[in-house]
Amino acid sequence: MNIEQFIEKNSSSWSEFKNLTDLINRKGIKHLDSKQIKHYLYLFRQSSHQLAYARTHYPGSEVIPYINSLVANSHNHIYSVKKYDFSEVSNFLKFALPYNIKKYKHYILIATVVFLLGFSLSWLLVANNPQSATYFMPQEMVENINWDMDASTEWDYPVMSSYIMTNNISVAFKAFVLGITLGIGSIYILFFNGALLGALTGLVYHYGNPIRYWSLILPHGILELTAIFIAGGAGLMLAQSILIPREYSRKHSIIKAAKEATSLMLGVIIFLIIAGIIEGFFTPINISPIYKLIFAGLTLLMILAYFAIPYLKSDV
Repeated sequence: MNIEQFIEKNSSSWSEFKNLTDLINRKGIKHLDSKQIKHYLYLFRQSSHQLAYARTHYPGSEVIPYINSLVANSHNHIYSVKKYDFSEVSNFLKFALPYNIKKYKHYILIATVVFLLGFSLSWLLVANNPQSATYFMPQEMVENINWDMDASTEWDYPVMSSYIMTNNISVAFKAFVLGITLGIGSIYILFFNGALLGALTGLVYHYGNPIRYWSLILPHGILELTAIFIAGGAGLMLAQSILIPREYSRKHSIIKAAKEATSLMLGVIIFLIIAGIIEGFFTPINISPIYKLIFAGLTLLMILAYFAIPYLKSDV
């Protein structure tokens, strides 16, 4: 087949391909129905093959840059990444996230109970015997605690906020990812972090200033702990998908649970970012501890109101 025959045979499909590309450029890909989109993909693949054929059999021909321009002009439409606008983020925060928290609340509640169990056990032990704090905390950490709870003005709080945020995201993701260990790793992370906080709290009640302590912990801690509970719940979802795949194969059960848990983890990241900002910029402010505790109470009320959205909607 010579070059004239090649052009005559394929010119109609090139013209159709160009017209569809021009239509998409003017009105967008959404203007095409499903059949047109499938045909457009077919024309793209066909033109790509014809370009390769022309380069092999008709090198130097003027038809090569023409086909190349057709393929290049359509490339962005074929391989473009979907762009999410603010409304999608807003809808996720306002509706999808609180509804998913309601849907998977049993996993989150179990994670919360495990954490509180570790917290209560260590607090009781340390309350009876401060020396038992070393069961849950390194000896160095116990010895270096500033029992006056004074926030040093020399700290670089923006940097501290970034560090704290990263650390808490790490803890949350460990609680999630370690669900793959049949939940054992998730339970350990939750229990250990609860016990660590409980031991520290027990020591404060022995030697420190509890009001000052809670005023430094709660403003950001309520959001941080909520995020960790949700992440732990997501980890337990993974564990159940392995242990009890139900009607799915174990592989597909894990994939399904991982997808469902992803929406929860997006919320976890948002909560931890906000908590990190509070810890870096609000907690160090030199104001009365009472005001910080009031702020913490307002934070708790806002979280409860946010989680109540699905229940309020269901009553309408």
